[in-house]
Formats: sequence, structure tokens, C-alpha cells
Amino acid sequence: MKVFKYHATGNDFILTKDIPSNPERFAKAVCHRNFGIGADGILYPSKSSIADIQMNYYNSDGSIAKMCGNGIRAFARFLVDQKIIEKPKFDIETLAGIKTVEIIDDNVKVDIGKPDLSVGIPDLKHTLDANVAYNFNGISGYVLAVGTLHTVVYLNENPGINLLKAGPIVQNNALFNDQTNVNFVEIIGENLLNVQTFERGAGWTLSCGTGVSASVYNALMQGRVKHNKVHVNVPGGKLEVEVEGTNIYLIGNAKPIMEGIFYEKA
Repeated sequence: MKVFKYHATGNDFILTKDIPSNPERFAKAVCHRNFGIGADGILYPSKSSIADIQMNYYNSDGSIAKMCGNGIRAFARFLVDQKIIEKPKFDIETLAGIKTVEIIDDNVKVDIGKPDLSVGIPDLKHTLDANVAYNFNGISGYVLAVGTLHTVVYLNENPGINLLKAGPIVQNNALFNDQTNVNFVEIIGENLLNVQTFERGAGWTLSCGTGVSASVYNALMQGRVKHNKVHVNVPGGKLEVEVEGTNIYLIGNAKPIMEGIFYEKA
């Protein structure tokens, strides 16, 4: 199968124009970093009746993800590079709804949409308010959904926290019916954050677009940052998040790494 590899601030993906016969098996095989090419997930297009195209995303462990902020930026760049889409602004159908993307020079701007600040069933055992901290076995965190479920953990609220232990503790808490993404946030300035993400289905990643979006929105909502345009440092680079009303926009680059043939049966 012809495959392409892209990265968006270090979050790497395998893309193909073809629809794998078994996407779960294909994702596990091609994303393996020793026996495959290595990636955080796979992306492939299919036809949509409600948008310009549909994005299909599987994590490296074969699980389906509703949405991926970095993934959709890589997907958009891939579509334009391969001339599957021939306009700079278009709509993509995802399991988290229709997302509008725009190619702006080297960057891709994604309308992440409106966050859910009162998450409950089926994601959680009971409803939580994103403004109220939840105690995860001694770790304070805030839960909200930005296309997918996220928990924001502020380092200043959790002094001495061990990130390697805290990630799995929060992610696998009994509150969640199917785990959560965990974002560890350090407030650097009035419009600057550092964010590290322990991602559901992929583990520690160099970047998580929806995680960055959730972190900025939560920090702005609580007055921890003072501007609606916030710069974010992630291990894989830099991103920018703009908040307009209740809408979140994620901005960052996405670049091709390689293309080739993957011999494992897809």
C-alpha cells in the first residue's frame, strides 16, 4: 500500500489515499516503531455527504479517535499536497462533527469548535463542571471535552507531581468509562503555556492539538491567562490557540516526512 508520513509539531501520522480493509490491524502494524514505520496514528479520507471530505483516524493501538487537532492539520495538508482538495479553505467531517480548516502559508488553521464544559454520561460515571477541580487520588484536574475528552492538570496546583506516574493514574481513573487524555500545564505568562500530553491510545506524545486547545480554553476560563490569543510550547514545537467567544481555533504547521510502500497487509 502506498503510504505517506506527516508530522504536526512532532505528532506523527501515516496517511494513505486507500481505505484499509482492516483499519485497526493496519494501524497497529504500520504505527509500530520497530516492526512498522512508526507513528501516533493513521489517517485516510473517504467520501462525505455533509462536508467536502471525511477524515478517518485510528490511534496507534488500533482504537478509534473522534477527533485529533494535530491529525486534522496533517490530514488537511496531505489533501492539498495530493490535490485531493484544491482550495485553501474547506470542511472535513469527523466523528466530533464538521471542522473547517484553512491553509495559511505553512500553517493550517482549524476551527476546533465549542468545548463541552459539563461532561457526563457516556464519557463519565457522573457529570462534572470544567470549572471545578476533581481529585484523582490526590491529583487535582479539570475535565472538559474538545472534540475528545481531556483532563487539564496544572503543575502549580500539584507541587512535586511525578508526571510519569500521574499520567496513567489520571487516565485510568474509575471516573472515566473509556479513559481520558491528560494534559500537564505550566503557566509561563499571560499568553504563554507549556503543555505535555499523555494521550489516550498513544501514550506520551510530542504534541496534542485538542489537548492544547482544551488547556488554553480552561486556563482562559479560569483567568490563568489574560489574552484570547495564546502561544503554547509543546515538546514537538510551538502552536497558537485563538479563542473567539466559545469557539477555539488551533494554528500550527504540518509537514510531509516521507512516502513509500508498506508491505504489511492492510
